Amino acid sequence: MIIHINSKSQISDIQHDFNQLFPFLKIELFKYKHGYQEASSRQIKLPSNLYIGELAALIPKEIDVTENMTVQQFEKLFEAKLGLNIQVFRKSGSIWLETTMTDSWTLKQQNEHGREISGDPDSH
Repeated sequence: MIIHINSKSQISDIQHDFNQLFPFLKIELFKYKHGYQEASSRQIKLPSNLYIGELAALIPKEIDVTENMTVQQFEKLFEAKLGLNIQVFRKSGSIWLETTMTDSWTLKQQNEHGREISGDPDSH
């Protein structure tokens, strides 16, 4: 699964593409990196209308995302490729929870867990 990125991509474009791949997950970008199993402060969340060209020095044309990579691997991939600090959130009913305590889970596991706890009828 490829997420295409260029300097004219907005954060919202990347969020949309990621959410298409994983409907029970979302990503947010932050000004600063969070520590291991640490939550990111809402005050440093970047607005979704910012262009990647304004934020990242190097802009790859695509980032290959697999459902078997862990949340931690995915977050580190964005940091290595774009120098951006992201945090994955999982849907839990009507709220979104940061996956800080389950960063070792794969994106697929996170998405499936989000489907189950959100009561999606297709989860079985």
